[in-house]
Amino acid sequence: MVSALCVDYAIEEVKKAVGRLLLTEKADLPNNRRSLFICSGCGDLGCGAITAAVVKERDTITWKDFGFENNYEDAVLLEKYKSLGPFTFKTEQYEGALLQAIERLTGSPT
Repeated sequence: MVSALCVDYAIEEVKKAVGRLLLTEKADLPNNRRSLFICSGCGDLGCGAITAAVVKERDTITWKDFGFENNYEDAVLLEKYKSLGPFTFKTEQYEGALLQAIERLTGSPT
């Protein structure tokens, strides 16, 4: 698996991944879950993905409830990842880091 921000895939897909993590794009999986790591061979969610719930509250963004899932089954396998997180970030720093990452990866702002 590779980061959903992998530059080996179409730049538009990388921008969408950043948008999903910034909560400006619709989640790519049911129950408002967002992919963090995807198939290194093709990037398809059908191969499975490491996902998380990304929640904004006041001035923070939290990644929580990490799991493994795909886009054709309802199950989210949470057990293996229950000791991971949650991770909370200050919204301003979080947004700045993701926008800076997309600029570096694509050579242009989102």
